[in-house]
Amino acid sequence: MTTWDYTTTVITHGFMGRQSDELDRTKFQEELSRLGAEGWELATVFLDVNLHREKDGHVIVFKRRVD
Repeated sequence: MTTWDYTTTVITHGFMGRQSDELDRTKFQEELSRLGAEGWELATVFLDVNLHREKDGHVIVFKRRVD
């Protein structure tokens, strides 16, 4: 049976951006590349999530196989 590890990141308005409604796409792509280099694969995205005790945003879920 395949076993997986999971990790998440949250994108909020202003995530790595200069202003409240901007997303710095280059820095975001660098972060995705960093996670990919560590073996993480994008699994799913949950849009507009109300997070307990955190700023609301989009939750991005990554998985990688446990060997």
